[in-house]
Amino acid sequence: MLSSLLNSELLSLFALLLLSGAFAGLLAGLFGVGGGIILVPALFYVFDELGYAQALTTHLAVGTSLAIIVPTSITSAWSHYKHGSGNIKLFRRLALPVAAGSLTGSFLAGRLSGSELKAIFAILALLIALNLFQKKHFVLGTELPVQLKLWSVTGMIGLFSAMMGIGGGVFFTSYLTAYSLPLLSSVGTSASLGLMISLPGVIGYVFSGWNNPDLPPLSYGYFNLAGFLCILPMTIIMVPQGAKLAHSLNKDILKRWFAVFLLLMSLRMFYKIYY
Repeated sequence: MLSSLLNSELLSLFALLLLSGAFAGLLAGLFGVGGGIILVPALFYVFDELGYAQALTTHLAVGTSLAIIVPTSITSAWSHYKHGSGNIKLFRRLALPVAAGSLTGSFLAGRLSGSELKAIFAILALLIALNLFQKKHFVLGTELPVQLKLWSVTGMIGLFSAMMGIGGGVFFTSYLTAYSLPLLSSVGTSASLGLMISLPGVIGYVFSGWNNPDLPPLSYGYFNLAGFLCILPMTIIMVPQGAKLAHSLNKDILKRWFAVFLLLMSLRMFYKIYY
């Protein structure tokens, strides 16, 4: 029995999970992202290879990714605040609309098919990649907009991030720097807002899938405990390393490599939808 479980294919899948967790944790600290942009396609691939129901693999990947982002976001935010990044006042100002958007997005995603959820992920990943290719940040103003507009935009970021299974860091960082906030302060604040996406989001995915009769073992709604336990340790280990690197590496080069990766991943996701 043990030998059948420890075959080369399963060992490869576990290795992929561990590698994905390490890479996601590094990116979480480096860019203030929750790592979900890496975790969702990795988890989707693993769940698909394990033979889980096709209609559930995307939802399980997104919900499990958000669960992993909860501790990752806490660790990333703490690492950035220790280095002087982040804005506590701005976090308090945005936490409520972001959490409300995330909870709404998780319940909406529960009503979509797996293909529809894949399409949303692929489209938004493509838009993020194209934005990262820009040499200069968009400039929208010298100070943040009025409360209603700010809450509306950040609430929508929370909604779409929850539907993608990401912490929203790439969206928040781009938005905040467009209003002339310093990059490192934007990254640190984005990392803390990732918690306000991931925690309400995973709660929503758990409830959305709770009564689904086709859930695989160790799944609680659209959250899979096995995937969570495999990936989480590596993300926790690598987040502080990413936060240190953020203060020393050439961010323009890193952004371009990250954009290429997202572009290829988005195209592969489109391919999986139609073929």
